[in-house]
Amino acid sequence: METKRNLIAGLDKKTTKAILISAAVLVGWSLISSILALGPITASIITYSLYGFYWFYAVKYKNPLILRLVIFGTVAGVLELITDHYLVETINSLVYPNKELMIWSSPAYMPFAWSNVILQLGFIGVLLTRKFGIPKASIMLGLAGGMYIPLYEHLANNAGWWWYKNNTLMIFNAPVYVIFCEALISLSLPLLIQYAEDHSLKKTLSLGVLEGVWILVSAFLAFSIAG
Repeated sequence: METKRNLIAGLDKKTTKAILISAAVLVGWSLISSILALGPITASIITYSLYGFYWFYAVKYKNPLILRLVIFGTVAGVLELITDHYLVETINSLVYPNKELMIWSSPAYMPFAWSNVILQLGFIGVLLTRKFGIPKASIMLGLAGGMYIPLYEHLANNAGWWWYKNNTLMIFNAPVYVIFCEALISLSLPLLIQYAEDHSLKKTLSLGVLEGVWILVSAFLAFSIAG
């Protein structure tokens, strides 16, 4: 008999293929935008396209896993605006182009960009949790997030989407504290998403809020240690 963790509604080969392809599309788009220095318009295009695709997939195929991940990621992404403000205005580290439509200190697309990345990493976290359990999955995803998101940061710099002031220790175009922060963020996903899967949509909203708060706490901790 299969264990409960192997019986996740919405987790199937078709969905796994769709999410992994979408993650590859994001990296490929970011790479091309970086090589050609295409500017922030390409960040908006890929962000809104992927975000719309995830909602379409969740509704079209009545996929409860993707629906919960989109909701979870959206709530966390909106609250991440607070963290962006901290990075831009408080510690003066993060810089966005001044020709974009902004929400507070962030480009208007930023909450949805975070939702997309959280969904992709969260889905991988679900796969890892199914195979290894939450403790090992958390460590593995933390390491993966600490490598994957800084790659995205590096490409974003050359694409002209955003960049960091060179006033802290850097690895390529990503500050060390950002790598540490994003590893901490990824570390939290398997546990929170597991709870989201086991409870109501209302609980998913609450857990999205918790993730948004954890993003801010991670930024504080990371900058205090490695900034």
